[in-house]
Amino acid sequence: MRSRLSNHHTLPRRVRPRHLLWTLVATLFLLAGCGGGGGTGSGGGSGGNVDWPHWGNVAENTHFAKLDQVDRGNVSKLKVAWSKAEGTDQFAWETFPIVVGRTMYYDSGTDQVFAVDATTGKLRWTYTPMINFLAGPELETSEPVSRGVTYGEGRIYVTTADDQLIALDAKTGKPIWKSQVADPAEGNTMNSPGAFWNGELIVGGPAGDAGLRGFVAAYDAATGKRLWRTYVIPPQGKKWRRARGSHGGGDVWMPPVVDPQSGMAYVSTGNPTPGFTNEQRPGCNPLADATVALDAKTGKLEWSHTEVCNDSWDYDTVQSPTILDLKDGGTTTRAVGAGSKSGFYSTLDAASGKLIAKSPYITKYSRPHLKPTAKGTVVCPGIFGGIEYGPASWSAAAESLFVAGNEMCMRYTVNSRAKIEAHEPGGDDLEGTAEQVGQATGVLAAIDPATGSIRWKTALPRPANGGTLATAGGFVMVGDDDGYLYALDQRTGKIIWRYDLGRRVGSAPIAYEIDGVEYIAIAAGGALVEAHGTAPERPGRLFVFRLGG
Repeated sequence: MRSRLSNHHTLPRRVRPRHLLWTLVATLFLLAGCGGGGGTGSGGGSGGNVDWPHWGNVAENTHFAKLDQVDRGNVSKLKVAWSKAEGTDQFAWETFPIVVGRTMYYDSGTDQVFAVDATTGKLRWTYTPMINFLAGPELETSEPVSRGVTYGEGRIYVTTADDQLIALDAKTGKPIWKSQVADPAEGNTMNSPGAFWNGELIVGGPAGDAGLRGFVAAYDAATGKRLWRTYVIPPQGKKWRRARGSHGGGDVWMPPVVDPQSGMAYVSTGNPTPGFTNEQRPGCNPLADATVALDAKTGKLEWSHTEVCNDSWDYDTVQSPTILDLKDGGTTTRAVGAGSKSGFYSTLDAASGKLIAKSPYITKYSRPHLKPTAKGTVVCPGIFGGIEYGPASWSAAAESLFVAGNEMCMRYTVNSRAKIEAHEPGGDDLEGTAEQVGQATGVLAAIDPATGSIRWKTALPRPANGGTLATAGGFVMVGDDDGYLYALDQRTGKIIWRYDLGRRVGSAPIAYEIDGVEYIAIAAGGALVEAHGTAPERPGRLFVFRLGG
């Protein structure tokens, strides 16, 4: 799912490591984990402070900020307050910062954790874990990427490329405990943070399309002891048919979301494998390409809703779910929003998983009647089309979900049957190749989740992988692969401001307030998904804006 496409090579979800990057990686591997510096720690917001303490700001993962100092009337006055480089020779930056108290926490693509003053960028501490980036078959040829950290009860949690879960003291960066979540030698890797809930840290994996069984696991947040683990794909020969050559799937790429009202954990799952052929797994493949609901206390499966029943296009339901309240007169329905790479966004009843509405948010469709073949088949959207991993944002006041997507067709070519059945465990399990066909562009859509209707749709020059931010100021923000950060009017979709970040965007903005001043921050440096004709590749950089700069 994470791959760079070039004009000369087709590399499904894999990238060629850069010499300079891996020089850095080798250096990091030799360093022992350490916490450095000192400085103030983190706590709840006060005195005109409004935190962004969760990956999606609130537990419901809405990516919405109740801030209106910056609004659609003055957003054009935003200027850079401070910026900070990701690190030497660091690219493909997909981190989502969080802010607690006056401290911002984020990580690099190689899992180094930073704590900085959220008003100035001054470093408070940094932590470099000891990671074996060559631990397994998948990691030998994959460029590492990480999508942020988790805060809970005075601790920062980070997952690593070699499947560690590490707890740090939020004030000092000193390690508290480490747990080994999975075995990287089998092809497991982790690239997204967990969800903190009721003394638990809930994580998902693996994230590599290696033909393994996707899982969700919970750990005691204070000690690192594993509490439960639930696999979302049945073992061989059980529930749904998996003949020889069918290896698993259902990877959990993005953070779980726990509803604080019900204690239900919602998880998005990836495609079954092999990814580009379904001959070895006929019929429906439930719990893959799905939204899955689990009891967060026990891991018990409550329900699941599969978007694509027998997938051969790699149409993950990859985006972290969004929990929202739908109001109809005096009635409120708790719902879950789920985005699929198939080009559809679904709204589900949070208690039962029953479909409420389904919305097509892109323009180019040629699926489902076309399937990948050995000669090659062009399908729209392709594996990088539709929604990628970047989150949607939900404005209850506007009754709109703001969803960024990609208009991108691809030519699929399937391997021979002999090669599929000889799959090496731990390696990519797409069993074919996919290459871009035609121009790749982006789209930002405002969806009514109660009905599935599209309020407006705005075309973007290039794909938008990183996701969106909405605020009480009446605008929505998104970045694209041209390297621009856009602000659009929530009511109309009109672009009212843009800023040239000079590098592709692989993350969504966040908004917070300190001492009565609203800040908007975004990490830019591109994603491992790269289409032809996008902005030049440049090292990652964090940009923080405020009115007047």
